[in-house]
Amino acid sequence: MPLPRLLALLLGLALVPAQGARAGEAFEISLGGDRLGRVTHNAQGGTRDLALTLDSTPFGVFDSSYAGRSVSAGATTRHSGRTRSSRKSRDLSMTLEGGALREVAIAPPSEATALTAPGAVAGVLDPVSGFGQLIETGACPDGLRIYDGRRVGLLSATGSRREGGGVVCEARYEVQQGPGYLKPLGISRLSVELGYDAAWRLDWIRARSGIFALMLER
Repeated sequence: MPLPRLLALLLGLALVPAQGARAGEAFEISLGGDRLGRVTHNAQGGTRDLALTLDSTPFGVFDSSYAGRSVSAGATTRHSGRTRSSRKSRDLSMTLEGGALREVAIAPPSEATALTAPGAVAGVLDPVSGFGQLIETGACPDGLRIYDGRRVGLLSATGSRREGGGVVCEARYEVQQGPGYLKPLGISRLSVELGYDAAWRLDWIRARSGIFALMLER
């Protein structure tokens, strides 16, 4: 699975999209202290856009991009996502109604799994809507399920701590259904920390699996 889609999913671990989002949120991405790229989030009304650009990966091997949009009206959310790199491209569109999958399409068809079918999942949200809630939350997220067209992952709170006048939310992310990430590695478990200030403004996200530790900071 392309690295930008994994990053977008790590960001999109949340329950529901909220109204009145802050616009123009931007985070720098790094791995082991080296900058890889940037994530930006914008919202206007019920429309959210999430863009991820990796333009500084080692030797350009993982340079790529992801662009996702989610449009919500009542209980219905329509989501589209596009991943581009020199090695692989993927396009996804889906409609969720009350968290249940009503429509889904993925290209190329070889990227589909048993979960890429209407009615295959329920109680889920798309990554873009989820990222908006991470920005606007007032508490540590827990018991949250995210669907990306191929798999369902669960974010579970494991604890929290005070740090520098703010709060660090500690969590575990596990793939419940479908394949792991970054074939052939098959990554299915991640430890996640989210750093908030005293007003619950998201300052940073850290996701770790084995020796890999991704960091996102304002």
